[in-house]
Amino acid sequence: MQAAAPLADMLELRLDHIKNPDLPRLLTAKSKPVIVTITPREENGAFTGTDNERLALLEQAIDLGAEYIDCNMGWHALPRLLSIKEKTRVIVSSHNYDETPEDLAGLYNEIAATGADVVKIATCANRISDNLRMLELIRNADKDCIGICMGPKGEPSRILAPSCGALLTFGSLDTGKESAPGQIPANIMRSTYNSNSLNSETRLFGLIGNPVSKSRGYILFNRLFQHYGLNMCYLNFQVDDMDDFMASFGRILGGFSITMPHKQAVTPYLDATDAISERIGAVNTVVNLKGRLLGCNTDTVGVVKPLLQRTELNGKRLTLLGAGGAARAAAAALMEQGALVTIRNRTVSKAEQLAGELGCASGTLDAFNPDKADVLVNMTSVGMHPDIDQVPIPKEKLRDMIVFDGVYNPPETKLLRCAAQAGCTVIPGIEMFINQAAEQFRLWTGIDPDLKLMEDILS
Repeated sequence: MQAAAPLADMLELRLDHIKNPDLPRLLTAKSKPVIVTITPREENGAFTGTDNERLALLEQAIDLGAEYIDCNMGWHALPRLLSIKEKTRVIVSSHNYDETPEDLAGLYNEIAATGADVVKIATCANRISDNLRMLELIRNADKDCIGICMGPKGEPSRILAPSCGALLTFGSLDTGKESAPGQIPANIMRSTYNSNSLNSETRLFGLIGNPVSKSRGYILFNRLFQHYGLNMCYLNFQVDDMDDFMASFGRILGGFSITMPHKQAVTPYLDATDAISERIGAVNTVVNLKGRLLGCNTDTVGVVKPLLQRTELNGKRLTLLGAGGAARAAAAALMEQGALVTIRNRTVSKAEQLAGELGCASGTLDAFNPDKADVLVNMTSVGMHPDIDQVPIPKEKLRDMIVFDGVYNPPETKLLRCAAQAGCTVIPGIEMFINQAAEQFRLWTGIDPDLKLMEDILS
């Protein structure tokens, strides 16, 4: 409670996780309003006592002046608690760990009919659109409401619920201390997402992809929004169904970043693409221009700028590893600079196909010859967290060249360590990330951000 107090406006005491809870001591020591919750094991909690023991604890919480108690809608003791609640407010809750039901409004009305002071609905998000349905329910609620979608796809609802009128949202005390799937640490909710300051006027941006959990874009963009005084918020959207995302959040967001595997799949949903994206056939940035969605590609800037700071590219022999969306953007941009590009990929047919589309050479990974390369650019995910001990090219083939790794997590990959030990000039993926992100920020806000500030945020 002491550790949580600086981060929280309210504290939930999960008595089912406390052995022999001393409620008088706990409630005497509280410095913030509390919710007393006792969730039995059959409802995904940890309480193994009897119904009478559970009821006695909640009655004691009322006697001691707890601001809230929470109990599930179907519990037979609910009418008893509602009849003796005095100044304590009763949260009546429904938890669904499998899905977000279609009839959320019907569920809300059923809970409200119990006489609840606060209606709480927690569901599992199986689709991104589940978040939007939950947020719309909160906006339309005629009494205090808590609405949350659990799980990795439910993150947006946790962050945005208060801005839509929810009584509260939940954050964990720390990573690993979550009391429900998908909870975000409270310090990140408050400092990174600026959750207490979000409102109905906040413009939303985000990252769509699968996976998205390892991206640090949400840290970078949210801190930049705060630095420049912008009422904006950047969220992670774990998307495996583009139709569902575009039909729900696609035109609500002011813009979004796109990562694997959607850089090409997003194109049919857009109203227009810029020239470089048209040529590449892949988009990593979408800008919402008053309802019209423009696709752009800032990966090109992210690759070219760091290299031009070290060398001229015209006439340079450049080996590019990978054949996905980022590799496609990199190859096209580097060829525009006059580089002689050879694309190599683990699946050779993909390298051949991309090279044929762009008009450059291709080959196998095994055939890479360091004597015929001035620059090596890795645009695969090899070496990315958590597989940090992998390298796309054997270390004995790294010599007398510039090695640029597009992977930025971890900051120093094994490929870069091996290259540095071999005397190569190395460029970490964070430089690509910062340069392409700076261009995204400019497209969304019209502001050229301070690159040093971005580097400091990420470090």
